[in-house]
Amino acid sequence: MADARIDACRSEVYAVNVADTQDALRSAARDLFVEAGLAGFSMRKVAARVGVTATSIYRHFEDKDALLAAVVDHGFRGFAGYLMRSLEGQDPLERLSLCTAAYIDFALDNPRDYALMFMTNCADLGLERTDEDSRERRRGTFQMLVDRIDECMDAGLLSEAPRVETALGVWSHAHGLASLWLSGHLGDSMDEAGFRELARDALAATYRGLMAEPVPGQNDNTVNMAPTTGGNDDARAD
Repeated sequence: MADARIDACRSEVYAVNVADTQDALRSAARDLFVEAGLAGFSMRKVAARVGVTATSIYRHFEDKDALLAAVVDHGFRGFAGYLMRSLEGQDPLERLSLCTAAYIDFALDNPRDYALMFMTNCADLGLERTDEDSRERRRGTFQMLVDRIDECMDAGLLSEAPRVETALGVWSHAHGLASLWLSGHLGDSMDEAGFRELARDALAATYRGLMAEPVPGQNDNTVNMAPTTGGNDDARAD
């Protein structure tokens, strides 16, 4: 009986150690890829950053494509936590606002994950598995935005239009803002707080352009734009 408990304890400790090592390998792989690109990326360099042997890394990931695919998968799991906050909104427009704010928040909190997930053409780099996983995950997160557009149009808050195309336009605006900030194309005169305010106002202007004409006798529709929060410690990718 005691031997069984000892074996169970050893198995649990081993599982924890494996999980910790895989977390460290994912973080190191993400950082190295963003810093050096595929040309400067190797399993040996990732192993060196974590402090494990080059051969031991293959116990966890069969090749660099599998490792980077795991990085993408982990990143999207964290991003899903940000998107789920949109369901806390009190009305359809606030839920839409929170959904797009999630892109800004996640990009600022996890810039290297965001760069690999949304700003890297993995197919062109020959990372077929990473590209396939990334595309599948993006489709799932994009559906959350489509659902928010659906409920706004069903409630008569946004003008009726092709819904997927409308969601794509809103997504492009939020993603474009995040990408411009991360790539340094918005200049050096704005700090992070200023960018958050800019993103909030720019997205609010987008919603105003999409809103339906107010019904006579009712109050005008207004955009209650949720501010970006500056982080979600429970949902960070790391």
